[in-house]
Amino acid sequence: MTNSPHISLESLADIAEERASLETLPDAESHLAVCETCNATLQNLRRLLFLMKNDTTEDVPRDVLMSALNIFSPATPARLPRIIAVLTFDSRSAGPAFGMRSIRTASRQLLYRAQETALDLRVTVENEECRLAGQVIRDNCPGAQIELSGATGTVTTELNELCEFSFPAIPLGMYSLRVRMPDVEIEIPELELKD
Repeated sequence: MTNSPHISLESLADIAEERASLETLPDAESHLAVCETCNATLQNLRRLLFLMKNDTTEDVPRDVLMSALNIFSPATPARLPRIIAVLTFDSRSAGPAFGMRSIRTASRQLLYRAQETALDLRVTVENEECRLAGQVIRDNCPGAQIELSGATGTVTTELNELCEFSFPAIPLGMYSLRVRMPDVEIEIPELELKD
């Protein structure tokens, strides 16, 4: 026993597990006969040991547990598959065309491909600023957001009903463009907007 008028929790656990020394057991039993607090703690320990010894439940597989936790955890959104778009056409490097297409315009056209999705971008430079507009070309694009990130920060816009978008004037420079759709995320990691 310690300075406390009660039996220590460690000693009560030893008694519950029948590991108490024979020298301390008589004093502890006489104390338990008169102390309701220690007796109640001992009974709770015995119930706990009984439940632990008779527990037949199995541990949940780790992947099932993580899946269940992710269902109820809004703080961690599910990661979408990310596809890097590939440049397939740049009007600056295209050869000469004849007819209507040979007329020089102030806009530069960039066409990117990411599996079954195409991104048609129009870059217009005026007064050392750039206007970026475009269209996502695919069967379905509801609820998509376009995010443009660069040295000056990040700008986000949404697609209209024709899957078109446009950004306000931005400084010339290097950017990354992300298209976030419900089923996939498409990224252009290096988009150089220059004169």
